[in-house]
Amino acid sequence: MEQDRRRAVDPPARSASETIGRHLLGRLYQPDPRDWSLPQLLEIADPPESIRQKTVDQVIRETSYFSDWRSYLVFWRWLNRQREPVAPRDAAPAWELNVQLDQGQTGHCVGFGWSGWVDATPVAGTYQNTDAHAVYYECKVIDGEPRAENGSTVRSGALAMRARGRLAAFAFARSTAEIDQWVNTQGSLVIGTTWTDDMFAPDATGYVKPTGAAAGGHCYLMLDRLDAEDAYLFQNSWGSGWGLDGRFKMKRADFDGLLQDRGEACCAAELPH
Repeated sequence: MEQDRRRAVDPPARSASETIGRHLLGRLYQPDPRDWSLPQLLEIADPPESIRQKTVDQVIRETSYFSDWRSYLVFWRWLNRQREPVAPRDAAPAWELNVQLDQGQTGHCVGFGWSGWVDATPVAGTYQNTDAHAVYYECKVIDGEPRAENGSTVRSGALAMRARGRLAAFAFARSTAEIDQWVNTQGSLVIGTTWTDDMFAPDATGYVKPTGAAAGGHCYLMLDRLDAEDAYLFQNSWGSGWGLDGRFKMKRADFDGLLQDRGEACCAAELPH
């Protein structure tokens, strides 16, 4: 979906797109047994249809949605969506993201991937480049390496967002079927995968191909499923001078290969702000 986008108000001294290379990358995901599955998260992200048949008093007495502030806010977000439904534009709507962030000549991609998630609909925020760098350094505190410049993980970014009160819970999708379920109905996904040497240079149509040697791990944002092309649309954080005005595409099969090779596809129940 085409839309007008603007650059962040605080551009870096040198855009990431000026010198593309491995120094822009992060690290790869390490699974954690405490992470939720997507079905567990969907129980929070959207209350069951039976909720519609209950009175407020019944919801209070019979459910957990008023038991803590996070559950209350998730319920509020869901209820607001029911009261003001958005007419679907197509079978797989793109989640709007009107700001192009630029990580500059840093490896802070995790901070920028999560800041893009904050800025994207359905709960659009106003994060800029400065916010994204701050998120990265919060991730490094979580990693036990304060101020280190060696990259972070999508999971640490999710924990940083939870500490900021921006998400209620998160889970990792394990298949493209689960990803499709989330991106079609809930919002964007924060992705972390291996990034190969050939992916640094998208072709003329914006496609990257995960061939060549592994260069490192990279975090980026999934915005849409492109049914007609059997592909996905992503937002990168290397400025508007890279790819398709800062974005790129990847064939579904290629992305699935990256996902199955220690990839992260983080789905998060975003809180209103």
